[in-house]
Amino acid sequence: ASFIVAEDKDEIAGVAGLEKFGSAALLRSAVVAPEHRGSGIGRQLVEQLLERAEEAGIDELYLLTTTAENYFPRFGFTRTTRAAVPDVVKASAEFRGACPDTAVVMTRRVGSAARIRA
Repeated sequence: ASFIVAEDKDEIAGVAGLEKFGSAALLRSAVVAPEHRGSGIGRQLVEQLLERAEEAGIDELYLLTTTAENYFPRFGFTRTTRAAVPDVVKASAEFRGACPDTAVVMTRRVGSAARIRA
């Protein structure tokens, strides 16, 4: 996985990661420090990861969330089921137990795959 870290002075303000599995990827470990929420850092992190995913040739991006299912639709993510997630992504640590079974699964098409579907 590769991570983007947002800093404010000498402090970490936020972080988000992208874990690739062929043409699919998992947006993971996205968090903004409480004192920086509402500042646009989360939006910047997600937008940068979307750009990286497109540059890497990713077609489909997935995420698991227990707290932000209302945040990610602004970036084109929609709810899906665990059954709809490719097996290679379901084999990740996040799907195998790092995130609880109650986590909401979301997906978004990326790059040319998004344009073809639109």
